[in-house]
Amino acid sequence: MQKTIVTHFYSFGGLRVRSDIKLVGLVPAGESEFGWAGQLDLRVETGAAVAHDVVSYEWHNGYRMRIGETDGRWLIRSRFDGSFLIDRDGRAMTLVVATMPPDPATIEVLLRRVLTRVPMLQGAIAVHAASLVQDGGGIMLIGRSGAGKSTLCAALTVQSGWQTLGDDTALLWEPQAPMLGAGAKNVCLWPDSRDGLKLSVDESTPLASATGKGRSPIEASDPPPLVPLRALVFLDRRADVAEPRLERLEIAEAMSLILHQIIHFNPSGTSAQERVHAVSGLREVLQRRPTWRLVYPSDYAALPQVEARLRQLLANGPVAPAPQSANAG
Repeated sequence: MQKTIVTHFYSFGGLRVRSDIKLVGLVPAGESEFGWAGQLDLRVETGAAVAHDVVSYEWHNGYRMRIGETDGRWLIRSRFDGSFLIDRDGRAMTLVVATMPPDPATIEVLLRRVLTRVPMLQGAIAVHAASLVQDGGGIMLIGRSGAGKSTLCAALTVQSGWQTLGDDTALLWEPQAPMLGAGAKNVCLWPDSRDGLKLSVDESTPLASATGKGRSPIEASDPPPLVPLRALVFLDRRADVAEPRLERLEIAEAMSLILHQIIHFNPSGTSAQERVHAVSGLREVLQRRPTWRLVYPSDYAALPQVEARLRQLLANGPVAPAPQSANAG
């Protein structure tokens, strides 16, 4: 008897994903092909690990991923099972695994590191940032590791009714009228953040990357595939601050800060076009959307005040960005 293949549809990063397998944690999507920034077909098949013809870049921690090429397609592999073969235009991907169903660690790599890169091949700009939506408007939270991006995502979603679009990677489309794409519905937290927010230990799943973080499911309604960006916020968490405050940033300063947070599909530096697209696109975004620095206390008790400041940015409606400084290029 021939086995019936069930097709699943999901929303991820502005793409409508058509998948052979269930992807727990992604926002389900309808079968309509309209209203998306792009499409992705995800096929899964069993087979031996695929070898790289050329390796372009390797990450030596976490998942220990390697990105390169084979037979004219991109190939990403990690220290876990799974070979991710991606078409050059980013519209189709084949996951080759040793056994079915895929190992949970393989799915983790797919959702946290591979799917976040595929939209770049279709024109998205990826930034190491969290993103949320409230009242139909999106905010990007940008900051170095430890600045509190994931903690704020979880707190605002659980305690104040925001919707998390992504806690690690923000995917931007259409810089002239910037839109944010929705990602997975999980937030990855350090144990102290999880405990400080009083989230269940039993529902937290340790990440396979062995960083110490755990994945916590966040209960919230499903966000739309694309959300208009209203503001960008750079996080500055300090132990010596009594209450949160917002400071406007000039475009030149915001640009210097965000450059370090750009995520490249291929970090090897071989694609100048990819880098020009990201830098010019983000400059366009900063010229059209206001940018702020949020200086806020480390104390969890201050989170309601932080939420009030961020909500104020949306309640005030679109605000013109700060002018460029006199010595901005």
